[in-house]
Amino acid sequence: MICKTFRRYATIMSVLIMTLTTINPAAKASSVATDGLLSAVYVYDGSKTKYRDEDAAAIDQMFYAFALFRGGRLSTSHWKNVKAFKAYLEKHPHITPILSIGGWGADGFSQAAATDEGRKTFARQAVALMEEYGFAGVDIDWEYPGLSVAGIMSSPADRTNYTLLLRALRSNLDALTEADGKPRRLCIALSGSPDLISNLQCSEIGAVVDQVNLMTYDQQMPGIASHHTALYASNPQALSASAGLQAYVAAGIPAAKIMLGVAFYGYRWRTNESEPLYRKATQKDTLPYTTISKMIEKRADADYYDATAQAPYYADGKVFISYDDARSIEHKRLYANEHGLMGLFAWSYGSDATGTLIGAMRGR
Repeated sequence: MICKTFRRYATIMSVLIMTLTTINPAAKASSVATDGLLSAVYVYDGSKTKYRDEDAAAIDQMFYAFALFRGGRLSTSHWKNVKAFKAYLEKHPHITPILSIGGWGADGFSQAAATDEGRKTFARQAVALMEEYGFAGVDIDWEYPGLSVAGIMSSPADRTNYTLLLRALRSNLDALTEADGKPRRLCIALSGSPDLISNLQCSEIGAVVDQVNLMTYDQQMPGIASHHTALYASNPQALSASAGLQAYVAAGIPAAKIMLGVAFYGYRWRTNESEPLYRKATQKDTLPYTTISKMIEKRADADYYDATAQAPYYADGKVFISYDDARSIEHKRLYANEHGLMGLFAWSYGSDATGTLIGAMRGR
């Protein structure tokens, strides 16, 4: 129980912080999570992201996605909206910017990692782009080593070559830091599914990278109205963030380097069921949380929460939507704290115009 004196002190401090923020908006942006957890978001260049100054205090890192292989070289020639990203960082310099390379369907990793010269070239190009745009780190989003499901090239040798590629990057980043004293962060994004662990040398990877963004979303069951970003499994066949995390830790990725994934979007299914969860349905499309929140405002009776999975869903008899909300993110944050994780990250910033989800990531 919190004593009255502490409550009175907390109230005074809250008023003081609000006053300082009104006088100087940057004061709020310098806030730090009391539980020590990091909060990160991906920004997708392909969408015209609207940046909210009031969100800045809840963000520690921003990943700019994606640099791609073009003609065998890393390129950002397709970027259209990076100026707005850089302008936001100038206003909020406490946010660490990180260059993200790859993404779903991005080919070129297997080829670049196949030889020593290819790995050295990739590392040089990645670091050069990082320096050119003023990023403080590199994020490798290879989806996925040893697997061609996204239409990319793959090889059984990817398992070893992926580690070697990361070591080449680590060497180049460390050389820069040794020269100027500025830390550079090496991050990777990994599937939240334990099924892909066999394609990775997790212990070796865990020793090389600074941060692992575990993509604990897009985990819905095919042809079934199901959660896509649940913390726990409420169905024997369902994937979950907790199960994925535990599998990666057991395989050798340090828990303290893992960021748990949060979805700022939802999957929509067509259904005729009044209670559609875990019943056959037709997956239709994705929706940003901004749209989902407006639907809930109109139909509060369609807002449900699976307490076993710690996951919300929308069901109105015509559609079923799986997504994250403030409740589920709060539980993910508590889970991250209890299990000694690095923090939470989200795909993707700009999909929630309400600021609700980014606030929940920070624990406010």
